[in-house]
Amino acid sequence: MNLAKSIRVSITAALVLAIGISGVANGAAPSIDPDAKGKIEGSGATFPWNQYKDWFTSFTDEHADTAGTVASLDQFHPSNATSGLVLGYSGGGSGAGISNFFGANRRTATQMFSGTDAVLSSSERTAIAATDIKANYSVIPAITGPISVVYRIDGLKTAAGAKATLRLDGGTICGIYLGTIKKWNDAAIKALNPSVANLPNATINVVGRSDSSGTTYVFTSYLGKAASAAQKNCGMHSNFTSSTEANLNDAAGTFAPTKVQPSTYFAGIRAANGAAAITGKSGNGGIAPYVKATNYSISYVESSYASKYALAEAAIAAKTKRGGAKVFLKPTTATVTAALKAAVVTEDPVNPSASYVQPVYATGVNSYPIVGYSWLMVYHAYDNAKDVTLGQVQGMISFLNWALTDGQKAMYLYKGYTPIPVAARAKAIAELHKITFNGVTVWP
Repeated sequence: MNLAKSIRVSITAALVLAIGISGVANGAAPSIDPDAKGKIEGSGATFPWNQYKDWFTSFTDEHADTAGTVASLDQFHPSNATSGLVLGYSGGGSGAGISNFFGANRRTATQMFSGTDAVLSSSERTAIAATDIKANYSVIPAITGPISVVYRIDGLKTAAGAKATLRLDGGTICGIYLGTIKKWNDAAIKALNPSVANLPNATINVVGRSDSSGTTYVFTSYLGKAASAAQKNCGMHSNFTSSTEANLNDAAGTFAPTKVQPSTYFAGIRAANGAAAITGKSGNGGIAPYVKATNYSISYVESSYASKYALAEAAIAAKTKRGGAKVFLKPTTATVTAALKAAVVTEDPVNPSASYVQPVYATGVNSYPIVGYSWLMVYHAYDNAKDVTLGQVQGMISFLNWALTDGQKAMYLYKGYTPIPVAARAKAIAELHKITFNGVTVWP
């Protein structure tokens, strides 16, 4: 174990009987059978992937397999599923995570849970209910984080010669994706950036996800709320026909953000506006390196990917002005926390309904406007008919309980993520007590 991990373990041991800065007591999770081994894997959203991988490493280090004969949490191994329990996550995007949840491999060792940043649609809920899962599952928030609008414009300078940061607002970003704003020196962009001396007369290379994506869902939730009135929710409503809609003439219908690929969703209107097709890349991990390598490009990623790839992040206009002037913010722990506190929430994020809206475009001069929850979908009923053992289910619950308590502390958070509100953590943990194995509650 390295020094950093050793220090981390020591601190954790000192805090084990306290609630600590997580704000939620780490109640005694179920002990794990001493002979437990095998995979505990999920799939889905790439928004939280950096955080999940970091959690897996931390939890495994602190609960390494001791090869003992007594039930305990110390049953985890970083890679050898024949020796201990191995945590894993395959990504693929929120759409894949949702479809995998009710797919043929549901409740197997390689599909014990799913990740999504998108709220389940009515049709997806119907598809799940049509299987043997029925309504026996929970959707619990695991982490929150901001979406960064990232770009590459080489040599962008202020009039004084300093490196410049691009400023954007909802109407302008919407225009870029609709194809009404095609050049970096468009008047709308220049108006937001009076101190930038050299916005180039170059075509904007617009980039979006090529897979069904929860990151896209959070981003389009923001576009729908922050677009100008004339932009009709930037097409994020029930009267906008994906892929073929050529204008914004239809009245805005029911608010409906999407996880559909932007290259598909905006194809018709971009063609009508004479704009090039949107470039598609799979996963946050596909978009980030593309933007880093491509001058004049713009896209959106979970903030941790902007940090990981050292991408330029635009400062985005807050919903609330200060003295009549727009306030431009970058994603930080402080601005995301302010947004979560200020967001208008009509229901909590545990088991959100189909009409739940991500906490985007919250009021307040310190509220970063593109913030979202990432959820985990877990089954209520596991059994050995799917070649899953009690030890694997105990291990999953133990890990999730840790992630919702100790894992929310700053020492365990990957840069670019923020903890979920305390009240939501407590409700999420309560959902873990619903999980059964062969009909018997695992964590009474």
